[in-house]
Amino acid sequence: MDLEPLNRLRTILASFPAGLAHDMSDLSYDPSGRAHDWTAIKDRVGTGLPTDYKLLMDGYGDLVVGGIFIVPPRDLLTQHDVQADCLRDRFADEPARALPIYPEPGGLLLCASTEGRDVLWWDTSNPDPDSWPVLWDVEFDRNIFKGTLTELLVSDLTGVLDPRLTAFTVDGL
Repeated sequence: MDLEPLNRLRTILASFPAGLAHDMSDLSYDPSGRAHDWTAIKDRVGTGLPTDYKLLMDGYGDLVVGGIFIVPPRDLLTQHDVQADCLRDRFADEPARALPIYPEPGGLLLCASTEGRDVLWWDTSNPDPDSWPVLWDVEFDRNIFKGTLTELLVSDLTGVLDPRLTAFTVDGL
């Protein structure tokens, strides 16, 4: 995995001012105290997860970045099930637009949500989790980011992502 996006994210997070709704000024990357048992998580979830996600979770723990809530591994299946039920209900109204939802083969697997209305999903159709794109607004516009979750965070926080996620923005960063 290319560590450049993670290094860029660490630099961006270090530049956030104190006093934001979700204070990020004291975020520190410290994998020594937050290591997860990824083998046990894979067994529980039923699939491996992207390397960048593992590095984010091991390095930051619970992570809220600019109004983007990264789902922690301990809550992954519970939060996935809640969001998946909502998505299935939506797809029931428009079956022609339906996508498979994990644990269906190649299904969408929850990875994050925003303060706005965006729910972010990994498209698990590729057997290599490090190649999973991130989708959001799947009920409507179906935005696809062909990169890692970390790269998506960097793109959104730097204003490059188009369209932007429905989270708050901080001018000047």
